[in-house]
Amino acid sequence: MTRLLYHCCMNTFQIKVLAIVTMIIDHMGLFFFPQLIIFRIIGRLSFPLFAWLIANGAYHTHDIGKYLQRLFIFALLSQIPYLLANRLINPHFSDLNVLCTLYCGLLAIALIQKTNNRILWVMITISFSVLAQFIHVDYYGLGVVEVVIFYIFYKNFKNLVLAQFLLFLPPLFLFPVYVAQLFEPLGLLSLLIIRMYNFQPGPRAKYLFYIFFPLQYAFYYLVLKKYIDLSI
Repeated sequence: MTRLLYHCCMNTFQIKVLAIVTMIIDHMGLFFFPQLIIFRIIGRLSFPLFAWLIANGAYHTHDIGKYLQRLFIFALLSQIPYLLANRLINPHFSDLNVLCTLYCGLLAIALIQKTNNRILWVMITISFSVLAQFIHVDYYGLGVVEVVIFYIFYKNFKNLVLAQFLLFLPPLFLFPVYVAQLFEPLGLLSLLIIRMYNFQPGPRAKYLFYIFFPLQYAFYYLVLKKYIDLSI
């Protein structure tokens, strides 16, 4: 039984790869197979896993300033291909990409690390959630709250599960745009994956997601643009 549980555990790298794979499935459904809702359902696992990875990184990093800098740079680099691809399916699209969401969450965590006052933790989280809502980042304000929750309850899985479930109840009514995404609560299934974390980093691949994220949107844009041009 012990050996079986060992093989069922996942390290940070494996969770990161799973997050990327579910993200690809989600985006393939968005850009190429919008009629197949199963792609988007599977994709609901992606953001919670990335949110947890950010919290996990914040917990273990020796320099959160460099972590923030790296995330900010790649958020900027990703925005142009992100907009180009999404505007092919929605000409009025203007949201900021998910790296901006993760950046806001990590910045909130960086400030939370500077104080033990839990009231300030709440105020910081609310402030960055409102900011994220105002500037229209992907997953909006609740995405930021989710990142912070993963950090605060990093060592208490029971409270983490409770907080994540509560995140999709009363607070949802404050964000009507987010509520429209009816499949988002399926992201709670990611908690089953996070529960299997074995506290091991696995192979080092610090830039795997950062490099892949903008490149995938460049790919989506080029393929969709060619398809649209051929259809005209």
